[in-house]
Amino acid sequence: MSTSQNSYFSKTFEKGIIIMSLFDRDHTRRSLSEIAELAGINKTSTYRLVNTMVTMGLLSKNPRSKTLRLGPKALMLGHNSVQGFELLHMIKPLIDEAFQVYNVTIDSTLLDGLTLLALYRREATSTLFFRQPLASTDLHARAMGKAVLSKLPNEDLNCFLEQAPFKKFTPMTIVSGESLCEELNITRSRGYAINNEEHMKGLICIGSAIVNYRTKKVAGAISFDLPSGEFSIENVENNYAGPMTKLAHDLSEIVTMDEY
Repeated sequence: MSTSQNSYFSKTFEKGIIIMSLFDRDHTRRSLSEIAELAGINKTSTYRLVNTMVTMGLLSKNPRSKTLRLGPKALMLGHNSVQGFELLHMIKPLIDEAFQVYNVTIDSTLLDGLTLLALYRREATSTLFFRQPLASTDLHARAMGKAVLSKLPNEDLNCFLEQAPFKKFTPMTIVSGESLCEELNITRSRGYAINNEEHMKGLICIGSAIVNYRTKKVAGAISFDLPSGEFSIENVENNYAGPMTKLAHDLSEIVTMDEY
C-alpha cells in the first residue's frame, strides 16, 4: 500500500524524519533554508517543524549563526535504537568470534532497496584504515555489493544497472554493465565476490550475501578485508573464502530465524 493510499500515514511525522536524516557525519550543521530546500518543504512548515524539534532537544540552534545541528535528545534516541536493535546483538558474537580466529577486518551490512547500510564492523590493525560509509550505493565497486547483486532477481538487478553511475574509484573499478554482469556470473558460480582494489588501492575484499532462507531474499552481506601489500588474491581465496562463506551462512540462519 502506498503512502497516499494509507489513511493512517502521518505526513508531518514523515517530514520530521526527513529533516533528521539530513544530518550525518559529513553534514553536521545545516541552515534553515538548506533544510527546507533539501527536504522539499516550504520555509514556513520547515520553521515550525524545526522549532518543535529544537524545543524537544532533537535539534540545537546556534544563537549567533542560527545554524542547526542534532541535539542531545537525538543522541540518546540513536544510542537507544542501536542498543535495542536485536539483530545486531544476535550477529555480533559470531563476527567477534571470527575476528578473534582470523584477525581480519570484517564488515557487515543490511540491504535497504539498492543501498547497503553499515551494521557492524571489526577492524584489524593490519588493514588499511578507511571510514566505512553508513550507506553505500556504489555496489559495483564493493565485494559486499557484488555479492548482493549476484543474488537479486533479474528485475531488481536490471533496475540497478539502469541507474548505476558506475563511478570509477581506481583503475581496477568495473565501469560498465556488461563487465559487471560477467563478474556477477563468476560470483554466482564460485559462491562469493571479490573486490581486487576496485574501491580503494591497497585493499582486497571478499564478500558473501546474507540471505533470508525462508523468503529467499537478500538481507545484506559481509566481507573480509585484507591489505593487498601482504596478501595476493590467490592467498585470500585459499585461506579466507571458506571461513567467510561459512560465516555468511551462519548469519543467514540468524536472519532467517529472526525473520528480518
